[in-house]
Amino acid sequence: MEDYINRLKEEIELREIEESYGQLCIEYAERLIENNLPVIFDREHIALLLGINYDYVNKIMLFTDKFYKVYKMKKKNGDYREISIPNVRLRYIQRWLLDNILYKISVSEHVTGFVPKKSIVDNAIKHVNKELVLAMDIKEFFPSVKFEKIFNIFYYYGYTKEVSYCLARICTLDGSLPQGAPTSPYLANIVCKRMDMRIESLCGKINAIFTRYADDITISGKRNIIEYLSLMQNIIKDEGFEINNKKTRAMYSNRQQRITGLIVNEKVNVPKNKIKYLRQQIFYIKKFGVTRHLEKNGYCYGNLKEHLYGLAYFIKMVNEEKGIKFIEELDGINWES
Repeated sequence: MEDYINRLKEEIELREIEESYGQLCIEYAERLIENNLPVIFDREHIALLLGINYDYVNKIMLFTDKFYKVYKMKKKNGDYREISIPNVRLRYIQRWLLDNILYKISVSEHVTGFVPKKSIVDNAIKHVNKELVLAMDIKEFFPSVKFEKIFNIFYYYGYTKEVSYCLARICTLDGSLPQGAPTSPYLANIVCKRMDMRIESLCGKINAIFTRYADDITISGKRNIIEYLSLMQNIIKDEGFEINNKKTRAMYSNRQQRITGLIVNEKVNVPKNKIKYLRQQIFYIKKFGVTRHLEKNGYCYGNLKEHLYGLAYFIKMVNEEKGIKFIEELDGINWES
């Protein structure tokens, strides 16, 4: 910090900047450095740090929608989810912001989704062997987080209004967080910080465990925690989110308890149907070849290989030995057959 501030003072003197304004610049830089954040003075400084043309930054400000491709993905219930994918350059810029600014801002320790070194296993393991597991889902999670809240994050942590506006524009599309931008999940985690603290506080009073994986909220404990469900839901609504009531579940220990795709009754397990499915896919691919297997079963996986490898690595997170075995079997397949 001292080296940066000394260099800044030298630059202020060299440019003969008016003393009071120079002092404001120094205080501004000190505040950001204390928060472990990079010093950014204006839009031109953003372009300089990112190594891009200043005009390109302005184009993002004015024509954000031109930097995205929007895809529609079908959900299990038949509805569609819009995925907005930024182009390569914008994705690089957003990734820089994620690594150099956003990850420097702490989130709740109970958040396990899109946090470095945490996974769905970390989310699930907290809820193993509980009498009751409550699962809630936030409806339209990313679209619910509006531009104003993103602007307020950057402004709160010390950036000027100009810089905060610019950074918020880079991270939003049509006034909210786009699902598909690398910055969206962690920004949503920061926005949810107060909501997480409120739920944590309630859970501390009723001896319950709380975790959140993106839009999936899980609370577990004794059977009596069901009495507090409406209070939990009121906290979520009070923070500006809408609950997807169709996905709210109360899972008692005498039945299967599944959260974020994993079973947590006695220990963290991958559902048997997923393992059975992957085993069958490998068997039939080896027997008939990839092309004939797809034709025979009417599958239309354009990315079958990636799909099966993804499932194998998912299993590996929970059961390393079994996952490695599946990966080795997939490695032995002739994918051109």
